[in-house]
Amino acid sequence: MNTAMGPQKEDQLALLIAAAGSSQRFGQGNKLLQDLRGMPVFCHTVRNFLSAISPGVCFLITPAAEQSTFAQLLQIHLPALSARVQCLPGGATRAASVLAGLQAVPESCGYIAIQDAARPFSSAELLLRCLASAQRYGSGVAAHRMADTIKVVREDNLVSHTLDRRQLWGTETPQVFARELLLQAYHTADQSLSATDEAQLLEHSGMPVHLVENTCPNPKITLAGDLQFYNY
Repeated sequence: MNTAMGPQKEDQLALLIAAAGSSQRFGQGNKLLQDLRGMPVFCHTVRNFLSAISPGVCFLITPAAEQSTFAQLLQIHLPALSARVQCLPGGATRAASVLAGLQAVPESCGYIAIQDAARPFSSAELLLRCLASAQRYGSGVAAHRMADTIKVVREDNLVSHTLDRRQLWGTETPQVFARELLLQAYHTADQSLSATDEAQLLEHSGMPVHLVENTCPNPKITLAGDLQFYNY
């Protein structure tokens, strides 16, 4: 992507970076504030996207108690980009946090991109491909084909059966949706549904979800060992 003339303007796009999770599985404080190759994990996500793309708005959705910490670290590590990011307090769940950001998006943004702040290697090129899919189909969800053999396991750790991996994909972020479709999915989804991504909300609302194949590494920092593995 040629950024010699500056970031590519995408005024119709709102970028929501989800950073309000509890980091319970990480076990050593907020994983997004940990150092990864010289700056906090979440800063990599901001830099990767905003260095190449200029969305209409960019919201960083953080835990309410740490909102000022995220804002200060942005200013320290990415001073040239920090003014383009607005920090918002998230909710008790991922869905509540994303909805808080969605409700703050101006009507001029017809497309919503949701990105996990814990995916520090996601590329702007992948985001633009997801946006192109959303512009054509209403949704564009980054995903990869499963390479592992997937077992369904009982509670006693005994294998029940094996799934056909030819039909299995793992979804990632970024995920981009037409604004009205995402709003409709939030309004119609079963309130008891604990969705782990926005694609699941559309799926349960009966809307088609279009995948965008990603063949490049796009890991999510979940466990402490993940950070150690990529911190070189």
